[in-house]
Amino acid sequence: MPEDIRESVAAHGIRNSHLLTVAPTGSTGTMVGVSTGLEPYFSFTYFRSGRLGKFIEVKADIVQEYLDRHPEADTEELPKWFISAMELAPEAHADVQCIIQRWIDSSISKTVNAPKGYTVEQVEKVYERLYKGGAKGGTVYVDGSRDSQVLTLKAEENQMDEQLEMDELTDVEEKKKVVLVDTINELRSTNVTIGSEVGNTCPVCRKGEVQEMGGCNTCTNCGAQLKCGL
Repeated sequence: MPEDIRESVAAHGIRNSHLLTVAPTGSTGTMVGVSTGLEPYFSFTYFRSGRLGKFIEVKADIVQEYLDRHPEADTEELPKWFISAMELAPEAHADVQCIIQRWIDSSISKTVNAPKGYTVEQVEKVYERLYKGGAKGGTVYVDGSRDSQVLTLKAEENQMDEQLEMDELTDVEEKKKVVLVDTINELRSTNVTIGSEVGNTCPVCRKGEVQEMGGCNTCTNCGAQLKCGL
C-alpha cells in the first residue's frame, strides 16, 4: 500500500476485516484450462463424473502442451516436476496451504488428498498439522471413502463393501512420494493461540499481541482492530 496509507494504518488501525483473498481453484482451474492455483492436478489423466455423465476421461492440457513442444518425451515417464495430487503426501498438501495462508487474510481451504485406507488417527494428525501451521480451515478427503466421487483414477465405482487388503492399510503414509521437509517448523509451530482475544497472537500479521486499546482488541504490531465493544 502507499506509504501514507500504511502510516495511517499504523497510527489508527484498520477496520477492513480482509484485504487479500484467494481460492485454491482446483476444480475451476481444471474446468477452464488455466492454473489450478494451490491445488496440484488431481492426475494428468483421470475420469470426471457430473451432470454431463459418468466417467468422462479428462487429460490435462498442460501435459499435451509439453508433449507438443517435446515430441521426444515419453508419455509414461514425464519429468519429475509433473506431480499430481495423489503423489503428494497429505502433510505436503497441508504445508502448502499453511505457507500461503500466512499471506492471505481470509480463510483458505484446499483439499488434502489422502490415499485409500487412511485411518482416523492419520486424518486427525493432518488436522493438527493444519491448526499448528496457522491454517484457518481445512478439508481432508480420503480416496474411496464414498461410493461415488467426482474425480477418480479409474472408470469404476468405489466398492465400499470390498475388504481392503492388509498391505493397502499398512504404512499408507510411507507410500507417498513427496513430502515438504520440516516446513511446519518454519511456520512457527508452537502452542501460540492465534485469535482476537486479549493475549492472543494477531491473526492478521501473526507477530503482535492482542491488547485492549480504547475499547477495541487491537494488535500491538499492525494496529488491526479485531474486536470492539459497543
